[in-house]
Amino acid sequence: MFQLKNQMLFTMMRNRTMKPHQFKLVLTILLTTLIVISHAQSLDTLKISEAIQIGLENNFALRIARNEEQIARNNNTLGAAGFLPKIDINTAASGSNYDIHQESSSQPVSETQNYNTSNLSGGVQLSWTLFDGFAMFANKQRLSTLEEINSVTYQLKVEDVASEIIISYYTLSVEKQLLDIYKEIMHLSADRLNIAREKAAIGTSYQLAVMQAEVDYRSDSAQVLRQINRIKDLTITINKLLGRNPTIQFEIERKIPDVMLFDQDSVIEALKNKNKELLISRLNIHLKEIAMKEAQALRYPRLTLSSAYNIAQTSTPEGSTTLYRNIGPSYGITLGIPLFDGFNVKTNISNARIYLENQQFSLQSMENDLTAEAVRLTNSLLLANNLVEIEKKSAQLAKQNSDISIEKYRVGLISDLELRDAQIRYLNAEFRYQNALIQAKSAEVAIQVLMGSLKMP
Repeated sequence: MFQLKNQMLFTMMRNRTMKPHQFKLVLTILLTTLIVISHAQSLDTLKISEAIQIGLENNFALRIARNEEQIARNNNTLGAAGFLPKIDINTAASGSNYDIHQESSSQPVSETQNYNTSNLSGGVQLSWTLFDGFAMFANKQRLSTLEEINSVTYQLKVEDVASEIIISYYTLSVEKQLLDIYKEIMHLSADRLNIAREKAAIGTSYQLAVMQAEVDYRSDSAQVLRQINRIKDLTITINKLLGRNPTIQFEIERKIPDVMLFDQDSVIEALKNKNKELLISRLNIHLKEIAMKEAQALRYPRLTLSSAYNIAQTSTPEGSTTLYRNIGPSYGITLGIPLFDGFNVKTNISNARIYLENQQFSLQSMENDLTAEAVRLTNSLLLANNLVEIEKKSAQLAKQNSDISIEKYRVGLISDLELRDAQIRYLNAEFRYQNALIQAKSAEVAIQVLMGSLKMP
């Protein structure tokens, strides 16, 4: 940091003829850069493994997926499937108050006022489906399959979140490296501007060269500011993935590990067996098969056992019976045989077969798409890995050419355009190199997700 600070201060001091608006621009860049660098040096370094751990614990999408997995686990019970009986307790109380008028041919007229009666009842009722055409067995299979689907869905979400964190982390590393390059280019442009002004002051150059140098310097300074903002945006994105405050600042490890190459046939074989999306699609086929069993169950008879133990009591104030009480069990078996329902069962079974066939087509389509993606990604990884080696060497040569060019420019051996061309070549070479690095790493991570075996750093 001190080297950068001294270099920028020297650039400002060396140019004693700097105009006020030019001084403000340089000062703005200087302060912005120094603040960013000083702040970065005081930050804790967030390792990639720590970022993944925080993300898997705090990411809100993963929290929701965990809850959904728990809901599916809670629902997978014998009671929910219909194997267990239903038992209820009922109780009731009622009463009445009447004025009674009676007339009879053999008896005188009778008048009774406030004739009170009371009724009490209570009991325990049991209802138990003994046979429903095997629907309860199919229902239990459906609940177990749904639990498994939610479990695999959670694993898929873990892979998605982890892979997104990994790519974002290494992308931030690339963007920070590009920021260093942009700053270096800006400093070279500042040197060029000062040299042009010095030459113009002694009459060995034209003012036009100074203007061109200042335009390029301003352009490079603006690029530095844009890159700083891009890094801030990416930092916010990573914090969001980690499920924490987006204002948290952190430093990262800059080195991107070497990528791992994969055999194309091995990738295709692994994705057919372990890819989470394919596993979910196969489980959905099983759900459609269960749905057909549930539709076929409606063709079978239904046998239900019912039982109860009741108590009932009725009280009256007078008459031949003033108290009536009924206590005891009751039981029964109900057999329901479906005869005709307007061909609805047949329609449901036919539709279930079609749904099953469509799900099988969906699986085949997904497998074909993922296989094509595996071929594309393995090719992309091989290309990116080769480009990394080529562009790394190109960036080194371009850096040497840029360093030599600025020295030649100082002594007047090359023109402004030639110097600028060397700077642009250096910037483009570094950009291609960094882009190849992140493309290779992105392809590697995507392949691991396809294979269902993402390796956590």
